[in-house]
Amino acid sequence: MSKPVIGIPSPRAEGEILARYSVTADYIEQIERAGGIPLMLPITPETGKAQLHRWVALCDGVLLPGGGDLDPAFYGRPLLAGMAPCTDAAHRWQKIELEFTLLAANKGLPILGICLGAQALNVAFGGTLVQDIPTEVPKALAHEQPAGHRAEVTHSAEVKPGSRTARILGIPGGGEIWVNTYHHQAVAQPAPGFIVSAVAPDGVIEAIECPKRHLLGIQWHPENLAAARPEAFAFFQWLIKKAK
Repeated sequence: MSKPVIGIPSPRAEGEILARYSVTADYIEQIERAGGIPLMLPITPETGKAQLHRWVALCDGVLLPGGGDLDPAFYGRPLLAGMAPCTDAAHRWQKIELEFTLLAANKGLPILGICLGAQALNVAFGGTLVQDIPTEVPKALAHEQPAGHRAEVTHSAEVKPGSRTARILGIPGGGEIWVNTYHHQAVAQPAPGFIVSAVAPDGVIEAIECPKRHLLGIQWHPENLAAARPEAFAFFQWLIKKAK
């Protein structure tokens, strides 16, 4: 059986010298390790609907990676006071990624969203976000651990019994797991058709899923844990299995 192609939307990033389109290495390597072919999909100012349809035709599955803040205009909320506004360029590529997400899902492709990717998956289907956890969540945990410690777990999450997330993690009856965390936004209201499948002790949503489709959003970063933790690698195995 041929290896499934996993598309990864890749926005433009402005470097110190040259702009680039890039994806963090751990996403690429864990997809390959799980038996897939990672395919970077560069979102450019010229990316249009015809190209998005072509991308969907090329892919067997999609991974929505982490990144910066999603423009609250996409979920109908004003920008919180003190928050940096989304640039015009970021708004454009976010709009394209949300359109691609809907196209891929409606074609039946499995989608794994990680961190920003989980939030984008939720917003694409009509959900909302917490814009700033320290501001909006009373007695919130520290959800932004140091960048140099991404392979370490820092807080627990309670996984819902019988959920897809629980089955992937090997705990179908649910229970506590430990996760790494590097975000200040999260899912607020899950999109219609989605359920919450993991929650942190402070109430912050850590995972969502759509029971009727192969759509899964994980707020933590299993790509940084997968090399040493089989339960984290299992998310990439799930994506490849469904893509086949």
